[in-house]
Amino acid sequence: MTKIDFSQQNKDAANSFQSQRKMLKKVLGGEQVNCEHCRGLLGLIPAKDGIAMVCCTKGCTKIELELD
Repeated sequence: MTKIDFSQQNKDAANSFQSQRKMLKKVLGGEQVNCEHCRGLLGLIPAKDGIAMVCCTKGCTKIELELD
């Protein structure tokens, strides 16, 4: 039986999570952050039914934030 090495995939997922976390902190802190894809500004859409969104003007980046 061959073992499958997931270490690189785990590192990639952890790096992606950390970069998104840093980006969200900047956006929520009021800094101007550009979308990685279209270079448009990311903005915060206030909570509606307990869900806020961080997205760009073109919609290629859309992150939902569940608020308590």
